[in-house]
Parts: sequence; C-alpha cells; structure tokens
Amino acid sequence: MKRLIFASVFFLVHSLVFGAGVLTRTKTPMDKLSIRLRQQNIQIQRNEKASKLTKDQAKSLNAQVEAIRKQEIADLKQNGTKTLTDAQVAQLNGLLNNLSKSIPLK
Repeated sequence: MKRLIFASVFFLVHSLVFGAGVLTRTKTPMDKLSIRLRQQNIQIQRNEKASKLTKDQAKSLNAQVEAIRKQEIADLKQNGTKTLTDAQVAQLNGLLNNLSKSIPLK
C-alpha cells in the first residue's frame, strides 16, 4: 500500500514538474486559422440544430468554409512549403471574417 501511494505521488509530482513545459506551445497563424475554420463548422452545425439556419443555408455556409479550406491547401501547394505567407493568412482571415457575418451568433 505504501508503495502504491509513493508511486502515485511520485508520478503526480514528476508530471507536474517535467510535463508542464511540454504542453505550452504558442499557436502559429496557421494554427489559429485551422481553429477558426473548425469553429465556423461547429457554429454552423449548432445553428442548424437550433433551427437558426435552414438546411440549405447550412449547406451553403459549409460549402464556403470548404472553399476557404481548399484555398488554404492550394496556397500551401503553391508555396511548396508547410507554411503560408503573412499575406495569404491575412487573405484567408478576411474571407473568414466575411463568412462570420453570415453565421448567427449563439
């Protein structure tokens, strides 16, 4: 029993001391863009479920989100890298800003 308690305490302390720095990572503009795209999809689904959007409206908005995602992928292929330029991120964020105006708030 003492060994179990000791092992549990040791594991807890070890994970607090050494694991704390592993989980903290700053988000890149691309990370934030991906999060926004995912949040837009979630908000569209919630609004459709709450009858704030019709099926056709939700389908149209989801198509716009998908078009933005495809533009992101096309930009990445064009760059030949795994990152977008600042101008590309700004353009995609602008598209998401315009799309956000079409999605009702909670």
